[in-house]
Amino acid sequence: MSKQETILRQRAIVNKLTQNPSTFQEILDYLKVQGDYARCDLLCSVRTFQRDVKSISTLYDIAIEYDKSQKVYHIIDDAREVHSERLMETFDLYNAIKVGNSYGQSLIFEDRKALGTENLHGLLHAIKNCFEVSFTYHKFYDDTVSQRNIQPAAIKEARNRWYLLGRDTKDGLYKSFGLDRMENLEISRRSFEKLTDFDPEDEYRYSFGIINGTGEKPEKVELAFTPREGRYIKSLPLHHSQELIKETKEETVFSYYIIPTYDFRQEILSYGDQVKVLKPASLKKDIAATLEAAVKSYK
Repeated sequence: MSKQETILRQRAIVNKLTQNPSTFQEILDYLKVQGDYARCDLLCSVRTFQRDVKSISTLYDIAIEYDKSQKVYHIIDDAREVHSERLMETFDLYNAIKVGNSYGQSLIFEDRKALGTENLHGLLHAIKNCFEVSFTYHKFYDDTVSQRNIQPAAIKEARNRWYLLGRDTKDGLYKSFGLDRMENLEISRRSFEKLTDFDPEDEYRYSFGIINGTGEKPEKVELAFTPREGRYIKSLPLHHSQELIKETKEETVFSYYIIPTYDFRQEILSYGDQVKVLKPASLKKDIAATLEAAVKSYK
């Protein structure tokens, strides 16, 4: 059995037991169906299943146990983190693409520029070994091209793009660089001391996307969405601090503790008349002024 089929089978086992506790036969029935979808054989023996249970615990931090009284397997501890979940999602997408290739235009992708992920491996190597990197960078803001030399700290995802976070050797400031705007990446053998004065997670804890270092402080923001839009926001939160405050037939209100940077304001504006800023007054005033200016531009 291929490694791909093993991963796919383990993913299917997790999916089945996440839904509900199941007997071994019920798990086999589910594996049969999923294998038919993926055009491969996912059926296994009890012995192989037990090995899968151990692998799932090690790889994904999901503990599965057999309940003798009910004669079912069930998840007793699910400590999977974002990394594990994204790994599973990536494999699901990879497998869907592979299967979809034989079904014509079953999968339709956005026509967009590549995300620069071909540089991920090299950058991670540089981060781990504290090697400086250099590259040509195209800046969208003012359409300039420059040569950069960076001490890399981390790689961050924001709004479906990937960014390198690191210290610019020219001025010593920490900056972000979109991987899709990099060219001619080179990893040097010039090493540097581990960057202990920069914590990427803490740095972006209250940011919406990739913008930070503006000097603004996080504050409580309240947004009222229409019920329909509110259902979308509940299923895919705008920020990890999102909390549901009120839900009625007229509106759904969420609160956030966030820095209202440019990219967050743009996100609010993208919802048009489906959202209203309740707090703070300064953000409400700013959004209103932007909308008024937009209306004037059409006159």
